[in-house]
Amino acid sequence: MATHPWERTALGAPDTWPESLRVSVSLCLSSNFPILVAWGPDLLMIYNEGYREMLGRDKHPAAVGRPVQDVWPEVWPDIEPLFEHVHATGLAYNAANLPLNVLRNGYLEEVFFTFCYSPIRDGDEVGGTLDVSIETTAEVVTDRRLTLVGHLAASVMAAQNVAEVAASAVAALGTSEPDLEWAQVHLWVDDHLVPLAAGGPRSASPIADGVLQAVSGPDAVVLDDRWVPGAPARRVAVGVGSGGAAAVLVLGLNPLRPFDAGHRTFVELVGRTVGAALENAYRRSFELGQQRLISDTLQAAMLAPASDLPTVAARYRPATGHLAVGGDWYDVISLPDGRRALVVGDCVGHGLDAATAMGQLRSASRALLLEGRSPAEVITSMDHFADSVPGGALATMACAVIDLEGGTATYACAGHPPPLLVRQGEGIWLDDGRSGPLGFRSSDRGQAEATIVPGDLLVFYSDGLVERRDEVIDDGLARLRAAAEAHAGEPVQAVADALIGELLEPRPWDDVVVLVKRVH
Repeated sequence: MATHPWERTALGAPDTWPESLRVSVSLCLSSNFPILVAWGPDLLMIYNEGYREMLGRDKHPAAVGRPVQDVWPEVWPDIEPLFEHVHATGLAYNAANLPLNVLRNGYLEEVFFTFCYSPIRDGDEVGGTLDVSIETTAEVVTDRRLTLVGHLAASVMAAQNVAEVAASAVAALGTSEPDLEWAQVHLWVDDHLVPLAAGGPRSASPIADGVLQAVSGPDAVVLDDRWVPGAPARRVAVGVGSGGAAAVLVLGLNPLRPFDAGHRTFVELVGRTVGAALENAYRRSFELGQQRLISDTLQAAMLAPASDLPTVAARYRPATGHLAVGGDWYDVISLPDGRRALVVGDCVGHGLDAATAMGQLRSASRALLLEGRSPAEVITSMDHFADSVPGGALATMACAVIDLEGGTATYACAGHPPPLLVRQGEGIWLDDGRSGPLGFRSSDRGQAEATIVPGDLLVFYSDGLVERRDEVIDDGLARLRAAAEAHAGEPVQAVADALIGELLEPRPWDDVVVLVKRVH
């Protein structure tokens, strides 16, 4: 800015500038926040280092001292009325997350800006505009992509077989512009890829079979012939599923977004979501008997105390004696980063219908946690999924992620009684992060964090353990706390057995789950 030949521009030498312009430029150049000063009828540009980054590699330094219209011709029809508003009225104009398509890095790029255009007065007239702005593209696109993945997870988890998963996936992905324009699923059958499903408003050009056969594993592969790293990609493929559910997912991408690290992560997350659903559906086709939606694996996990982990024990008692499982569920999930997730849930009702809903909700929550969702995000996504599952509405759940290395338990409860933390013989209710049952789609799905130390005992349970028809629930909670405090020093298997033995009535009127975790 200091060495620019200003005397060759309509502004003239800086020592001839009006005082208001000199003050505005001084403010601009001394700030770390992106600021542009656009002066005079031609809106000649003076900007700082923060704003220079918005210009990309194509527009700087040529933009210095040039009219805004010449520097940003591709968006001038969108922003000209805003400058005119400021000059005509003398009033500021604010915009939040305004979408624009700009040319700044060699390709047309979708971006978002939050900014304020303010008038700079020159005597009684408006001499220029002060543009204080920030680019919000990363935040807008990330939020949009996470919403899409949540919609995808809810769509595929209800599918009952591999074909339904593929159809549900391409339907969800192919109608979710602008992030994805179309989707295809190709299933491996006897060393050949067979097109299984395709969807999207825009038809995809044929892809050579040999190209797709080279795609394996969860890493995204760009299929464009002349793609340059960092530029937009039109077609990518990722290997999904395994065994009899192995497939290749091909996606048509937004041509206005660069295929960078964030875009690659998004594509691979979509692939893992579809792959997990394909594998679950494939297993179901072999493992489900007459009660199709009640997994034998789920029953074994709930009913075999001998398989207890050293630091986790769980007990399950269905209210309906002739069924192995009922409407309550629990899950213990080892996450890829070394953390562990614990879930306890409760569907409305009993018997086979409740057990059917339970199996689907448990599978959905497990998939969401394995994708790295936080407890609050899991419950938010489960709101939408529960509505699509018969018997899933108004289900309750408690979800926690245990981070031993960080010494924290992050938890959230949707209409569920609070977990209990026992430390040095004293019980503490974890009663923050609570909201209504699933299906309410509350905007206040929050979560809380508790500090945990070695020796702590965490107790999760369903309300059948503490509710009795002839008393208020506070009595049952007090009974649970006292029993947990009395047995807190025992092995987790003994604690779980004691809680069931001492608190449960001989003939439970509701399904009951108890899940006990020792911090080590």
